[in-house]
Amino acid sequence: MNAQDLIIEKNNGVGHIILNRPTALNAINLGMVRDMHACLKEWVSDESIKLVVVSGSGEKAFCAGGDIRALYESMKDGGQDHLTFFKEEFALNEYIYTYPKPYIALLDGYVMGGGMGISQGASYRIATERTKLSMPETAIGYFPDVGGSYFLARCPDSIGIYLGLTGTSIRGQDALFGNLADWVIESNQLSSLLLAFEKMDFALALPEQINRILRNFGAVDRANAASFAVTGQQINQCFSLETVAEIERALQQLSLIVPTEWISDALQKMSKNSPLAMAATLRMIQVGKSLTLSECFSMELTLAEHWMKFGEFIEGIRALIIDKDNSPNWRYAKADLSVNQLHALLPELYLH
Repeated sequence: MNAQDLIIEKNNGVGHIILNRPTALNAINLGMVRDMHACLKEWVSDESIKLVVVSGSGEKAFCAGGDIRALYESMKDGGQDHLTFFKEEFALNEYIYTYPKPYIALLDGYVMGGGMGISQGASYRIATERTKLSMPETAIGYFPDVGGSYFLARCPDSIGIYLGLTGTSIRGQDALFGNLADWVIESNQLSSLLLAFEKMDFALALPEQINRILRNFGAVDRANAASFAVTGQQINQCFSLETVAEIERALQQLSLIVPTEWISDALQKMSKNSPLAMAATLRMIQVGKSLTLSECFSMELTLAEHWMKFGEFIEGIRALIIDKDNSPNWRYAKADLSVNQLHALLPELYLH
């Protein structure tokens, strides 16, 4: 890891962790995972640190996921680095959910994949008008990991399934509506917000002070302009169904009655995404609704290890990121994925 990939600072009671790969949209690699985890553990017993703020450098991204090219090289070479990355990344993601000090994630710009992993367990998930949040893994033949089976399963209605199957990117207000953010603030207020955190009276209760500061800077904790307020019922009507095929049929039928942009966009994305990845994602989120956080991460790690043997991750990365021909040759077609075939290919998802 480049020594500057992660900037770690302490200032007036606030521990700052800044992802510092702006030209790579702050994609997170194994070295960053390890240093971030070690830093958070050290700060638990550091009395000078009262709260933690995690952000991304530059104005484009908080974190646009894991370092896909490094994972691709490891998989192509038959190495184990990609599995090591998943294991340690998931451990960090789970740790954040139970972190004993306030953990604030500034979700400014792109928040994708691994960026969701280091933010969804935060005490305060603060989005902005520049937030573009997504779990786009099915487009590259993978499934929404980093706890996706947990946090997507806990979105209202079937919004999490919709986001997982399509990979659709949403803005701050929809993230708030979908229980994927806690506050939305104007991005031009972030620097002043950080200064206000550093001026808090740490002898007093922090949650009340943090909430008051956020409101003073115009942040809102209730969605008042979310597109999901309009489309949520239709999304639930389609994405609450049991199989991907049923969901697509419902979308097609609904498009004849209510021809709207979100429906055509969903159908277009699903026509290109890996059928196997979508089937796994649907089942994973359905199962995740009744699992604990630890059970979700355990299921995802087992599936990730299994996925490297039969999944379509390498082909998806090749087509969309390496060669950029945008023509993945998926191993499985929708017609091949019967219930029995899915049971055989995804045993981890049928143990629950």
